[in-house]
Amino acid sequence: MKRIFSRFACIVSLLVMVVLLGCSTKAVRGPMDSYDQTAFRSAAIHTLEEAAFGESPSQRMQALEAFKEVAPCEGISLKAVPLNIENAYPGASFAALMAAGESGATHLEELARTRAEHPDANVRLAALFALHQFGDKSRTSEIAGHLLNHRDARVRANAAYVIGKMGGKQQIKLLKIALRKEQKDLPKLQILEALSTLGDKYASERLIFEGYSEIPQQSAVALMMLANARCEAAESLFWLKMHSGKWPEVRLQAARGLARLGYPQGLKLGMQMLSFNAPQEGIKDDPPEQQIRRVRGLAALALESIADPEALGPLKRAFDNPKESEYVKIAVARAVIKTIDRCRPQPDEGAAMAQRADKPHQVAAQPSGDGAAE
Repeated sequence: MKRIFSRFACIVSLLVMVVLLGCSTKAVRGPMDSYDQTAFRSAAIHTLEEAAFGESPSQRMQALEAFKEVAPCEGISLKAVPLNIENAYPGASFAALMAAGESGATHLEELARTRAEHPDANVRLAALFALHQFGDKSRTSEIAGHLLNHRDARVRANAAYVIGKMGGKQQIKLLKIALRKEQKDLPKLQILEALSTLGDKYASERLIFEGYSEIPQQSAVALMMLANARCEAAESLFWLKMHSGKWPEVRLQAARGLARLGYPQGLKLGMQMLSFNAPQEGIKDDPPEQQIRRVRGLAALALESIADPEALGPLKRAFDNPKESEYVKIAVARAVIKTIDRCRPQPDEGAAMAQRADKPHQVAAQPSGDGAAE
């Protein structure tokens, strides 16, 4: 009788454990309700806002890019974009002008017109792009001149990037002329991405060839560009590299590429890699903490493209981690905003948002550099 009672007690204990574990799992992985999503999204927006007015130039650029991609209206209304147009650091000004142009913020036209006379060629490029987007195409041809003739490879690369963003099949001929003329790798790759974005088959094939490389950096860069271009011809490559890539960066870029084609199968990989902590030791110029930051950031970007609410739990844990780098937190904030906005209608910015937009911000003066976009 005691043995029967003991077995019964054991079974009851196991059932209780299963129930508790089930409740625990639901608490961590279950869907957030509307209230929690609203609070989480607001915290993510606040993170981007703080970074856009912070002291780190690279984080400013990252935050401005994030606003452009996932919350363009709030980037404008919170003054992150307008106030950074005149930032002394060319990279921040470049990012803000590109965001203004892509957002169609025509009330910033005079600011863009002023920056079109800036001594830094990268800032001028972004200002000319903004003016083009606002409808003033009188100086658009200057962008082609930078692409074909500027002595700085970074400027030529940024010119190709801008032309790709402008769109239009008429740009393909210009980009092909530049590709034949170009000698440096950075502008070549950016030209190929722009061409692939515009639907050029030859450029896509070249990037796909690079994507099959066993050199991880080469493959990851090509996969990133193919994902940016939403290249359907790269689908088989994306599947292959997501499942068989030896490096997490390669697998995550492939997962992001698939997500941008409408395949969310990289969800589990992205959630796992948010807590990546297995860097390679002894790699020259690539310390472990840099690898961890890079992989976790790429995981967040992959989850942004997938935008599945199941990822909100892991994203919340990463967001709340006090030891997480600001770089990763900004990437996580992007993913949070995109995921929540896909789950429900965009929140009304309303009077509360207008109030926040009116509060003053001090744009810290950053030292000027030779290049803008990295």
